[in-house]
Amino acid sequence: MKREDLYKEIGLIDEELIAAAEHSGVRGRGRRHRFSKSWIALVACLVVYSSTSTVLLATEYTRNKTEEPYIRYLTAEDMELAPRAQYEADKFLKALASGNDDKVYIAVNRLVESFNDPKARELALQKLQPFLTSASAKIAESAAFATDILSKSYQSPYLHKMADGSIVFALFNNYSDYGTQNVLWRIKGDVLEPYFSFAAPSMYIKEILPSPDRKLLAVVTSSNKSEFVQILNVEKGTISPELVESARIRHGAQRKLETWTRSDHENYSYANHLVWQDNDTLAFESFLAYDDTAIIEEVSVTYRFRDKVMEVADLK
Repeated sequence: MKREDLYKEIGLIDEELIAAAEHSGVRGRGRRHRFSKSWIALVACLVVYSSTSTVLLATEYTRNKTEEPYIRYLTAEDMELAPRAQYEADKFLKALASGNDDKVYIAVNRLVESFNDPKARELALQKLQPFLTSASAKIAESAAFATDILSKSYQSPYLHKMADGSIVFALFNNYSDYGTQNVLWRIKGDVLEPYFSFAAPSMYIKEILPSPDRKLLAVVTSSNKSEFVQILNVEKGTISPELVESARIRHGAQRKLETWTRSDHENYSYANHLVWQDNDTLAFESFLAYDDTAIIEEVSVTYRFRDKVMEVADLK
């Protein structure tokens, strides 16, 4: 599956234009004449009108100056000037009949987003049934996963049931050689919502590992050049620093190795064999790159989430 095909359905942004308006004024010139009483009255009216207009213009100018927009930070959503388009199940239901495996694969996964609408959920379940026996293993597996969620069976090993009663998962499981779509979804209180996505350069979720008490979630992400590890407290919404780069900097300082941070934030380092030593301590092995990968250090890393304490040692 090409990433470009998926990006057509995920993350499109429109731009808006702002037009400026112009205003113009008129001038008049008078002639020297002997004024009649009617002319004097007319001039008096014009003077009153002119004075009133000047006051109104000054008031409007002052009001506009005091009501200048105050914007502290512009988000991507702010600049769209309108809410994002709502999820539309119809186009994904139509895609199921397209005969195009790429479109079908995208549609099968996206139909999970029908979860919050009972009628749409039932219709999606009906339409997904033929794809459970698809000749494409990837489509059949995705259809089984979508059916498991929409039917509220929740038996798939890709679903991570947390201590607070929520269920966390990702869609497009293993669609790439590098992993899964970079979005964590959550079902809590029988409501589905996109919960978290990881910042660039992370592009894929490679592994999700709950702690033994199901309060924390360790997530490995990948960019196809580097790997990254973070721990989330799903209930409280807190997250650890990125652990691979943190370990690379700490170990580099210990070994007096030059540690440069790249502008693209790639580290060309990797994490393996994640394991929870207890409910709060994550351990993993890491291959840390220095001097543009001329030096590779093999280390073991442990991180205590609550105390924010990291230990890095040479891998024996």
